[in-house]
Amino acid sequence: MIVSFHVTHTSAGNICGLNEIIPALEKNVSECIGGLKNVQEYIVVRTCNRFEVYAYTLDNEDTKKTFRAIAKRSIPYSYDEEQISFVLKDDKSIKHLFMVVCGLDSMIVGEDQIQHQIRESYMKAKEEGHAKGILSYIFDHALVVGKRVRSETALNKGAVSVGSAAVELAEQMLGPLEGKTVTILGAGDMATVIAKNLVGKGPKTVFVSNRTFDHAMELAAQLQGTAVTFDHKTDTIKDSDLVLVATSAPHVVIRKPNVEEAMAGRKDRKLLMIDVSVPRNIADDCGEVENVTVMTMDSLQQIAIENVKKRTAEINEAKKIINDELEKIDRERKEEAANKIIKELNINFAKIREEELAQAKARALTNPDINSVMDDLSRVLVNSIASNLIINLRKASREGNLELCKAAKTLFGLEENEGYALPASTYEKIETEPHRQEPRRRDQA
Repeated sequence: MIVSFHVTHTSAGNICGLNEIIPALEKNVSECIGGLKNVQEYIVVRTCNRFEVYAYTLDNEDTKKTFRAIAKRSIPYSYDEEQISFVLKDDKSIKHLFMVVCGLDSMIVGEDQIQHQIRESYMKAKEEGHAKGILSYIFDHALVVGKRVRSETALNKGAVSVGSAAVELAEQMLGPLEGKTVTILGAGDMATVIAKNLVGKGPKTVFVSNRTFDHAMELAAQLQGTAVTFDHKTDTIKDSDLVLVATSAPHVVIRKPNVEEAMAGRKDRKLLMIDVSVPRNIADDCGEVENVTVMTMDSLQQIAIENVKKRTAEINEAKKIINDELEKIDRERKEEAANKIIKELNINFAKIREEELAQAKARALTNPDINSVMDDLSRVLVNSIASNLIINLRKASREGNLELCKAAKTLFGLEENEGYALPASTYEKIETEPHRQEPRRRDQA
């Protein structure tokens, strides 16, 4: 039914590991998964903490083998793909998705961004026609779980995003940001979260730079800062005490020569650069420049650990909500067969009602005795609805199918008559009597 493939910040060992693996995974998954005949639906989830694929399949084992082959092809030999990636099936896949959407599997436990990212991945799959049935049902439930956890617990209170953790890390290393000059490179979701967490911190100047200048202007306006074109990023770095990098570029955008040029003439003025982009946007050797400290997503690990300690009670409450929703899905899945039958019954009963009501209304126009019309209508409705039941029940009894007879008693709440039995002579009489004519609808009489 459901098979899911996962490479996360935890399984990869750190965010740097994801940087190397995700681009190859994206390419190979897009080439392979859509062509599998057994895969009916699939959704790809890609965030700074994970790369995951959820598939609704007619063959769990075949799809699992395909995912393992993709991992072997995509993950460099320096890694053990059996450890770096993992595959889950059915209930475990659904539970993992619920944990993810609630922020329980994030580096910063309780982060808000993940729910939005899951929704975007889901909507994209729907638009492309990859999610339309079972996966829609599961992801709809997942988003409900995420909403419940955030409204019924305090899990997402405080610093619960990578952006807020980055600002917290900056304060740990630089002290209060009041009077400092800050540059934000990027203007997307992560950069916006960073900007929100700078509000009230009192920086002297905030520069915002992005390849799309209009986006930079929008974000700068929120901070009463200054938008700068991306080709002038080195100039803004030169004037900054803190540079926060959060772009969606799939490559390095700040190289060592950029930093060396920016640091020229600053004497002993230090610069802190925090890169929360995945893949990383600051070259590894930038930290070799004198008076420059470069921190990455992995540098946020201690803040993440403290975050978990503070939220133990909320984590437990969130898990209770997840279990409630998993039980609800299990009940609905078990009731699915009955619901299909109930739907068909309702359609049939509605058709009988409409036909008999129309005839009763026609009779009422010529028959002044309304009680007679209503009595006839009620009798015909009962006979019409019960007709097939009576026919099939008698047939089952004649053929000795007592289990069906018992099931009918249960379905119609007749269990209180369990001890009732006809005399043996009556059974003999029933066996020798000719088969009685079954009830007929009034229009067949």
